[in-house]
Amino acid sequence: MEEDRVTTVDRRNYPMLRVWIALSLMLIVQANGAAERHSTKKIKSIVAELKKQLGISEEIEVIVVEKNNLIVSVQPIKDRGVYQISFERAFLNTLDDPDLHAVIAHELGHVWIFTHHPYLQTEDLANSIAFKAVNQDAMDRVYEKVRSRQRVDSNLSAYMH
Repeated sequence: MEEDRVTTVDRRNYPMLRVWIALSLMLIVQANGAAERHSTKKIKSIVAELKKQLGISEEIEVIVVEKNNLIVSVQPIKDRGVYQISFERAFLNTLDDPDLHAVIAHELGHVWIFTHHPYLQTEDLANSIAFKAVNQDAMDRVYEKVRSRQRVDSNLSAYMH
């Protein structure tokens, strides 16, 4: 008889159980949403703003991927006449708003080079174009994050033979 009391659920607790389940699901959804620091919509808005500042008319697509060996990159999609900026999700989530502006301005600098002097692609030239829209401090923070990540990656790879 004692076993029956242990396995029997008191139906009076169902409303409380439902509330607990609902709150748990809400917390899970919020936690997953919080992991994404910047929405694609926000990134596209910044791209549009910076395109105007830098005088770039080309169409730009934005994608967020799990792994990008270059961390953030831009490439022409030749058959479509579009450029695509690819952000690695983990790196993107480390950027605050000024950093994100600096990264996008830098990648748009590459787009400008692609359309004006395609054989002169350099990081310095892309930065010089980006500096028309963002300041040196934001760019320095981004480069430090990139260097920090590369140190971690290279240190981990040394131990993973």
